[in-house]
Amino acid sequence: MKETVVYMLERPQLKDPVFIEGLPGIGLVGKLAADHLIQELGAVKFAELYSPHFMHQVLIKKGSIVELMKNEFYYWKNPDENGRDLIIITGDQQVPPTDSLGHYEVIGKMLDLVQELGVREIITMGGYQVPELQGEPKVLAAVTHEELVEHYKEKLEGCSVEVTWREDEGGAIVGAAGLLLGMGKLRSMYGISLLWESLGYIVDPKAAKAVLSAVAKILGIEIDMKALDERAKETEEILQKVQEMQRAMLEQGMPQSTQEEEDRGYL
Repeated sequence: MKETVVYMLERPQLKDPVFIEGLPGIGLVGKLAADHLIQELGAVKFAELYSPHFMHQVLIKKGSIVELMKNEFYYWKNPDENGRDLIIITGDQQVPPTDSLGHYEVIGKMLDLVQELGVREIITMGGYQVPELQGEPKVLAAVTHEELVEHYKEKLEGCSVEVTWREDEGGAIVGAAGLLLGMGKLRSMYGISLLWESLGYIVDPKAAKAVLSAVAKILGIEIDMKALDERAKETEEILQKVQEMQRAMLEQGMPQSTQEEEDRGYL
């Protein structure tokens, strides 16, 4: 395999589809949100993307079966005759951060496919890593065109989570969540990035629920969040146990892991 390839399982006929990205990243926020959306809507897989820019390994699946790393495209047909269909991408990984050319190649292949299927609007989901959380975390939003701020503000009116519009001039959105919008803009596409503030070193289903709530509000659809709520509760219980262990270690005068060890463990 010398370049990124897309294998079509079927070619759906879709009505003005919106392209939703949720690939692995900070806190697995985007992937959790995309996987939950696919499951709740009963979306259908129709294409797989493979790339030599993904990590040089296979994943071991159930039954001792190995599979190459891949991204998967799903579609959902809106039962509302006035509603829009969806294309959702999730997968095993993004291109490693050091491979800039690989990122552009893979994102270009994604856009080639969804553009052929009629996509004009893109919504990207993910996490935004912060060193510490100050108050209640927020969804951070950025758009491809200035006039879209008011457009999405109207769509998000009454949303259950706080959405803050990014004004950190010179800031960046790394990976697929940013490149899909930037490269899509060159193809006359438009859209929005929704990133949740996250510490980044834990799987963050609470963040996935917040981002997905904003996406559902924009799309005008309802999504059952029960499974994400349950997973968030489990994560909070695990964190509480970790914090209790750390406090106990401090009280007993036992050394804690160094930052270097923590970073190595995360990687």
